[in-house]
Amino acid sequence: MRRIGPTQKGFAAIVLTILLLAGATPVLSQSIHDRIYPAPTTPIATATLPAGAERVAVHTSDGLSITGAAIAAAPGKPTLLVFHGNGSSAMSTLDWFAPAIAKGYGVVAAEYRGYSGNPGRADEAGLARDADAFYAEARRRAGGGRLIVVGHSLSGGVALGLASRQKLDALVTIGTFTSLRAMVPKIARAFVSDRYDNLATVPTLDEPYFLIHGLADDTVPAAMGQELHKAAYAAKRTGFSLVIQGANHHPDGALLAAILEMIVAHLDHPDAAPLALPDTVKMYGFG
Repeated sequence: MRRIGPTQKGFAAIVLTILLLAGATPVLSQSIHDRIYPAPTTPIATATLPAGAERVAVHTSDGLSITGAAIAAAPGKPTLLVFHGNGSSAMSTLDWFAPAIAKGYGVVAAEYRGYSGNPGRADEAGLARDADAFYAEARRRAGGGRLIVVGHSLSGGVALGLASRQKLDALVTIGTFTSLRAMVPKIARAFVSDRYDNLATVPTLDEPYFLIHGLADDTVPAAMGQELHKAAYAAKRTGFSLVIQGANHHPDGALLAAILEMIVAHLDHPDAAPLALPDTVKMYGFG
């Protein structure tokens, strides 16, 4: 997610809405939903795709047809299944991951119900169904190649939820919170029905997990990334955290591509020395 909410105020705006609309339950519920899921409305069905990309339609278990986008991997390169943040889209995924695509990575840019002209209404259960459908499509496209699932911000929760239902080749989260309710003051939590309880999910992971967080993230505090790291460390999960000094909630795409190269090299040769990264990136193992 670029933001949880349409302004720099983020979740503070949700609290203000609650105070202003107390007692107006239906209006309040819709307002909170729209701030958590500020879905772009430009239809992906008519968007101009970058070179090599194609539209991908998947069918969910509750009968929806959801359109995303994909670019095939070069021979021998992994495929990335990317779940974008709450204010982003499949189109912005292709733009952000363009440096990785230039290195030969395939990308399946998942989209959600209620986003980019797709039918339905976004919520945690619905996004889980969408994730399952895109995972099946990404696995088909990856063939026998490696499929790495990437979740940004709110969709770190979507990706972690997918990992609780599927055995993934690898999981990467970027700027992800401990839980959705932890992102709002206590006074507002009763009005937030979706949970995305990532802190509870991390210790249960059975795939390599790589946590990325920028220290200058003003949307999801870096302290939340540290809490997820502690949970993975205590549970002795496989993988490590990568902390980026000076990076905000949306780290540079070229730097992410370099980080992905390092992660893939580690997956290929776990005992080898890690590939060099800029001094702004620090690695911390889970045990």
